Amino acid sequence: MAGSAEDRFETLEALIAQLEGRRAELLTLIENEARSDEGTAEAEQTLREIGDELAALRILTATFTSDPTHS
Repeated sequence: MAGSAEDRFETLEALIAQLEGRRAELLTLIENEARSDEGTAEAEQTLREIGDELAALRILTATFTSDPTHS
């Protein structure tokens, strides 16, 4: 990631917000599919992948906030 530490941190925060929004959409989709007796496996897999990405991004943001050498 190029740019200042603040720019990189803001970019990480924006990515987290986007993924949180996508995760909320998927949860709604899964609920609707389950009510309609449709398969939810694909949406659930995508949800797990988003959860993994969110965890990785949160580790990066924690690094920025706790380690001043990344500033």
